[in-house]
Amino acid sequence: CSRSRARRPPPRPPSSPARYDAVLVSEQSGNRRIDRIRRPEFVEGLADLSLEDLRTRRDECYAEREYLSLLRRLVQGRAEILRAEVERRGRGGEGGSRVDQLSTILSSEGQGPSRGEAVKVGLPEEEMLLARRRIERLVADAEISDPGTLDDERLAAAVELLVREEREVSQARNDVLHVMNALQEELKRRYRDDPSLVLS
Repeated sequence: CSRSRARRPPPRPPSSPARYDAVLVSEQSGNRRIDRIRRPEFVEGLADLSLEDLRTRRDECYAEREYLSLLRRLVQGRAEILRAEVERRGRGGEGGSRVDQLSTILSSEGQGPSRGEAVKVGLPEEEMLLARRRIERLVADAEISDPGTLDDERLAAAVELLVREEREVSQARNDVLHVMNALQEELKRRYRDDPSLVLS
């Protein structure tokens, strides 16, 4: 027969990898929230902004602070696990089982933002997932899912990788706090000039 057959569309990729790629793209793009906050124009001309825009920018800073606080705690936890392995080896493998050491470290990991700051914005589940995936990639890149299998040189390199990541996250968080302070100062100025704005 001469009936032509319709071409079948190529198979679609599984949904989970596609979602993971989307997370990577959103994290690496130049339009991330942290990128917007770090741009000089984010805090330029604050006196000319509407009250709504000013509060929106402040809330963006709150949200980014919470994301970076979670990310930093996750990085610190993994780094402490590696440091414990380094110390264990320095004692000749004595000082309790690795499982006991890791349990102690994880139980003492911080549960809130640093500097006694109150949580102002709840962190959405997708951002919590984003932070955990970022740490999972770090762990995979450093091959530290089981620190006991690393030789001393690779273990030291893995510690340095996580310490460097912690510094970068801390610097980003400090940048956000600096911007947030500028926004808060402008809000306070307006509230002093017109206290009724507090309730608006």
